[in-house]
Amino acid sequence: MSTITIALGGTVAASTAGAARSTSGRSVAKKSAVQVSTRNATVCRVIQDVTSSMDVGSSIDTDVEMRRRMVQIDTAKTLRKTIDAMGGTMIQDPAAFVSTDFQRAVTTGLFASCAALVARGGVGIEMAGDGGDPAAWASLVGSGLLAYWISDLGTGVFHWSVDNYGSKATPVMGGIIDAFQGHHKYPWTITKRQFANNIHTTCPATMCVTVPLLLTPGLAPDTCAFMGVFCSMIVLSQQFHAWSHMKKSQLPEIVVKLQDLGVLISRKGHGAHHRPPFEGNYCIVSGWWNPILDDNKLFNKMEKVIFEATGVAPRCWSETRDFDVEEEAPEGWGKEYNL
Repeated sequence: MSTITIALGGTVAASTAGAARSTSGRSVAKKSAVQVSTRNATVCRVIQDVTSSMDVGSSIDTDVEMRRRMVQIDTAKTLRKTIDAMGGTMIQDPAAFVSTDFQRAVTTGLFASCAALVARGGVGIEMAGDGGDPAAWASLVGSGLLAYWISDLGTGVFHWSVDNYGSKATPVMGGIIDAFQGHHKYPWTITKRQFANNIHTTCPATMCVTVPLLLTPGLAPDTCAFMGVFCSMIVLSQQFHAWSHMKKSQLPEIVVKLQDLGVLISRKGHGAHHRPPFEGNYCIVSGWWNPILDDNKLFNKMEKVIFEATGVAPRCWSETRDFDVEEEAPEGWGKEYNL
């Protein structure tokens, strides 16, 4: 007998299922009890693996992976209840989408620190007496390009984590987690936010990295360039994300060209993510890492490891495809602010 407890915040129910199989003229019965309880929880937690105490020695039903997947599917059916409760109420006031002086100041400070890091890398080459060495400058440029490539992976890992784990009650990250769920319900809102209003939330945390680096003595030029570009791309990814939700007619020509070239994530590339259960295509800088991660099922493997270790199922395991999405802004919304 194996017991699984699932806490999701719903009603209390208990069910017992029995299955009988027959082989060589005799029937073998297997029973499992599943108890579902409520504890004001916002995640699905399987306390004990269904296969941990299963005696399969006398049964023809020895497909452990199938049994485990059955548990996952049963768990997934209840995940949508949690998801439906997330995302909050859509912000109705257009004024909340307009950039403030504080938001502009924070954004300016972040990009100034990133630019200063890159500039420090160049100055470091000159001070080392390598200013005339093409290899030194090529290495600096290469570090910047590597940072751009790796930043796409960074946004994917972050996006996957907040899409699938935690809740509004999660310390520090709760607001961001809930906002990502809200974005799935109202994707148009990101297209209406002004630049600083859209990206400022990630600036303070990122400056906790860039400013100390600027004050660190002996930092290698390539490291300065890498971190300056990487941090700026992480912050700008939210704007690239916004552009990927907009029609080409709404975008500057240079942005459309960069999307067509694959330098920035495109509407088509990111649109694949916005289908329930919002699984895969998490990277939002260029999207280059998406096929690498998705084709090799790297996130799926990480989810299984986490599930086996903790019993916490990711939200993308939900089997439900019923999800109300508001794609377009209400008619005339935000016109008074030219949004």
